[in-house]
Amino acid sequence: MKEMVLNEKSETAIYLISTILQGYCKTIYSIYEKEPETAMNVLNGEILSEILYDVLIAYEVEECEKDGIYKDLSDINVDEIKEMILYWHKEHIIKLVLKNIKQDDTDGPIYWKLKMTVNRH
Repeated sequence: MKEMVLNEKSETAIYLISTILQGYCKTIYSIYEKEPETAMNVLNGEILSEILYDVLIAYEVEECEKDGIYKDLSDINVDEIKEMILYWHKEHIIKLVLKNIKQDDTDGPIYWKLKMTVNRH
């Protein structure tokens, strides 16, 4: 299990970060099932991962606004969210996804074993 500690007070930011990182993992696994080489290129390519994160961020912000999950997104700095996500991507997500992709047949998917601890300051 990978544990990430977020030092964040905004519930919206916490929601966005966790949802986007989980979405990234699911997307890479989905691509890997059909196009393993493409998935590895995206995972290991900084620019390709950034583009995928941009899409996921835009989608999640739009969903929050549409669904009213978090009505006030004015306090959210999308650039800071992206910067934080890219940091976690480099520190944890690449290793976690590779570990999941290279598991043997007896193991089930473990990408959900990404634990986030939040320190509210």
